[in-house]
Amino acid sequence: MRLTLRITAAVTLGIILIFSLYSYLSIQREREQLKKNLSREARNLGQSLLFIVTDLWETRGEKVAISFLRRRNLLSPNLQARWVWIDAEIGTPFRPLVLQSELSDLSNGKNLSLLVSSDDGHDFLLTYIPTKDLKGRLGGIEVRESMDELHGYVKESLRRSAMVVAAAVASALLLMTLLGSIWINRPVRRLREQAERIGSGDFSASLDIGGRDELGKLASSIEQMRGQLAAAKEADDEATREQIETLEKLRHTERLATLGQLSAGMAHELGTPLNVISGRAKLIASEELSLQEATHSARIIGEQAERMTHIMRQLLDYARRGDISKQRVVVADLLSNVVEMLHPITNKQRIEIELNLPTESYQVKADLSQLQQVLLNLAMNGIQAMGRGGKLRLDLDLHPEDKNQLRISITDDGKGISADDLPHIFDPFFTTKEVGQGTGLGLSIAQGMVSEHDGKIEIDSSPGKGSCFRLSLPLDSGEDDA
Repeated sequence: MRLTLRITAAVTLGIILIFSLYSYLSIQREREQLKKNLSREARNLGQSLLFIVTDLWETRGEKVAISFLRRRNLLSPNLQARWVWIDAEIGTPFRPLVLQSELSDLSNGKNLSLLVSSDDGHDFLLTYIPTKDLKGRLGGIEVRESMDELHGYVKESLRRSAMVVAAAVASALLLMTLLGSIWINRPVRRLREQAERIGSGDFSASLDIGGRDELGKLASSIEQMRGQLAAAKEADDEATREQIETLEKLRHTERLATLGQLSAGMAHELGTPLNVISGRAKLIASEELSLQEATHSARIIGEQAERMTHIMRQLLDYARRGDISKQRVVVADLLSNVVEMLHPITNKQRIEIELNLPTESYQVKADLSQLQQVLLNLAMNGIQAMGRGGKLRLDLDLHPEDKNQLRISITDDGKGISADDLPHIFDPFFTTKEVGQGTGLGLSIAQGMVSEHDGKIEIDSSPGKGSCFRLSLPLDSGEDDA
């Protein structure tokens, strides 16, 4: 609408200027033409009167000639004629109405017309027709014509011009408003709406405003851009889906690799309950036990079977690929579960696990499966770095520099990481382990998962002194989301 108003204002201003200039020039031209006509008529009248007055002056005398002019003036009040002496003194009856210096051309016998103003503000056209008497004295007929009629004509012309300009401006405003709404406002509004939809990521609606003007070409360009953006968005979405699927496959692969390492330790852990179950089953089958003893053995078999089921459920839950879903996670419970899963392999490799938990129950908003995988990956790196024997310490506390962050520290007594390898420790497929002990993706995947949770992983390591991985995550207040 603002564009239409600006165009309308510009066109209106142009119309006003053109009509005003045209009217001014027309009025000036007509005014000059009217002035020339009045001057010519006055000269003709003056020459006619001069002929009559001269004849009367010669035949009947001066008084009769002057009296004739006076009687003639009674017939036309707006057109007066009188006899003047050019050299008459000030205050005499025949003194001209203008100064003698302005009448110098009369001495050459030329007619003269002058436009003068009276004291009461009226304009007059004075025309002088010169002649000389028998004694050579310069005189003549002074014709005075009022210009009120000319001024009235100019005022009327101005009034008519103003009415024409006003009518033209009103017509232009009405026409521009109507055409601007059809040709500009509607297409521009549709273009703006389409641009807003494209800006919001909606490429479904097409746009066709028709026409071959600039707005039509702009709409075609926007429509072409929409199609290109829609195709690019579809390709980007497809690439993103493929990337997410590939990343999830890598994560699952790494999870299965960790699961294999955990399974090796848990196989030994399952051996003890299996031996107990086997021994108790043989006692029951021998029929040498009393009913009370058989019942006790059956209860022990059930307990050991439940223990084995719990171990296997942990492994299956960890191995299963599930949808990503963030929820409130009690970090202390998660760490306890991770330590329980690590016990078989740490017992096998004679590694001591130390878990230090605070008294408060801190929570984070995270995907439980992903966070569990991160902690297991970091812990398994420490276990593998120590080989046989050592201590793996897990600490949970608030970040010392930011109380809104929760920090999990995993410290090992392994061989550490060299200064050259430390900058590449999170690079994909980078590993210092022997062939067959790692893919080089564990730390890279762990870092990606932590980044998705708005956290970060830091590492301190010295060769021969072990390593410490510090995982920082935003602390969840425990309040319901709004």
